[in-house]
Amino acid sequence: MSLRILISKISFFFSLSFLLVFNLYSESVTSNKRYVFIVDASGSMAEKIDGVTRMAIAKDQLMNFLSKLPKDSEVGLVAYGNRIAGCSSARLYQPIQKGGASAAITKLTSIIPSGSTPIAHTLELVGEYLLRDYKETEIIFISDGMESCEGDPAMTLHALKTRGKKFNLHILGIDLDPKAEEDLTALAKIGNGKYFTVKKREDMEYALLNLGGNLFISDTQASSPKKPYIKILSILPYSQTKGNESYIIHYEFEGITNQGNQLVQMNLFPREKSVQTKEVPPLREKRLGDLSQTEVQFQPDWRGKGKLVLNLNQNQESETSLELWSLESVPRILAKSDIKLLQNFSP
Repeated sequence: MSLRILISKISFFFSLSFLLVFNLYSESVTSNKRYVFIVDASGSMAEKIDGVTRMAIAKDQLMNFLSKLPKDSEVGLVAYGNRIAGCSSARLYQPIQKGGASAAITKLTSIIPSGSTPIAHTLELVGEYLLRDYKETEIIFISDGMESCEGDPAMTLHALKTRGKKFNLHILGIDLDPKAEEDLTALAKIGNGKYFTVKKREDMEYALLNLGGNLFISDTQASSPKKPYIKILSILPYSQTKGNESYIIHYEFEGITNQGNQLVQMNLFPREKSVQTKEVPPLREKRLGDLSQTEVQFQPDWRGKGKLVLNLNQNQESETSLELWSLESVPRILAKSDIKLLQNFSP
């Protein structure tokens, strides 16, 4: 074999190896989902649906969605409004980060509705700093109104496409009139995404579940421990009216495999520990004698996620924990969560 032929074969081998490695690298880079969440924090988000502000519903459902995402998901957060008046309120609250769901949850807790609705400017911000031309990004946009700052969102989306940005824009329209709903539906279509009508809390829950697909199930199956457990995921303000405070507690649980008929009990007690007043069985809260309030919720499935709304009937600082009970034959306690102070909490 001549030296020239040998060199040619070696070059071919290295070229082929490079292509194989490059393809594997490309597949690994594109295997994880990228999400950008755009939150409308304009003044109208303070209006209420069934006694709860649109913003509270949006925060609650978004945090629930974020808590279910696989840990390696890339997440970014943008909002407009949020205590800033005028049409220059669009802000990048979190650049896209791998495993950034928990940080996004924390940022969401501080958002308060105020200001205008600069949708076009917000999309420009997302396109400039968060979108890529080599990897597709899922944009989930929650809004209760159309552009109010003389921008042209449709033109902005066309411009982003022309620049080669890869994205799907999904829009959840909260309590919109027919014209605004028509406009936002058209915007989602330009963005290769879906439009969802939101008239009540359950509509938003359905929309986000639809967008999450089977991501949640696979991640839960991959990370679930073998023993029964119940865990508090977050505690968020539900209503802050003076003299009528309430909180929403998100939790996840796993009981005995394929055995349903379970009950979740929430225990509330003063923060200050006092003398125990009666005996309690193993696993139960050792401060049971100090209980000031309880709530229960039936769970037909053996594992999953849920939420409890707690209306406070006292002014003192309180702590809470959850218990998971099996109702098969003789009721018995399976697991107890950690104790959490009743205030804004997310992992």
